[in-house]
Amino acid sequence: MVWARSKITIQDDLFRPRPRVTLHYTGPNPEKFYYDFPNIIATIFRISHENIQERNFKWEKGDPLKFSVKWEMFSDIDKYSHFYVLVSLDGTSSKGFGTATATLEAYLRTEYPQDTVWHRSIVYEFVRMFWHSSFYAARREHLLIEGRRLAGLMLEEVKRLMHM
Repeated sequence: MVWARSKITIQDDLFRPRPRVTLHYTGPNPEKFYYDFPNIIATIFRISHENIQERNFKWEKGDPLKFSVKWEMFSDIDKYSHFYVLVSLDGTSSKGFGTATATLEAYLRTEYPQDTVWHRSIVYEFVRMFWHSSFYAARREHLLIEGRRLAGLMLEEVKRLMHM
């Protein structure tokens, strides 16, 4: 991931043709998915748990138990590109039985910094566009295929877990 204040971002959805996938679960102990989802993401994308950030966390005890969690994951590929995955889990549980809704989003992002005067110049933009279209486009297409494969694996694993 490029650390820059301003940057050009090229983003492709890995769940094509729709940007997000929503899965519903009704059954025993839906709160167990809170522990399983980060493990699935880490295993599929071959990253450590430190690369998964828990963005929102809401857990209301009582009857019914209500929970809402959002995770965000960055998996650096090279200097310019990374996989970006968002997973949200919402649910309720009463007496060990309940419902859960999981929403998955996955993207391939390529970012070029635009911080310096050189990065903002028209000469740099021509050179960057030539380099991107001539050399990096084939690499990015390969990364897009790999990202779709990994996103598909993650979706299948979540489906398997939710419909056991």
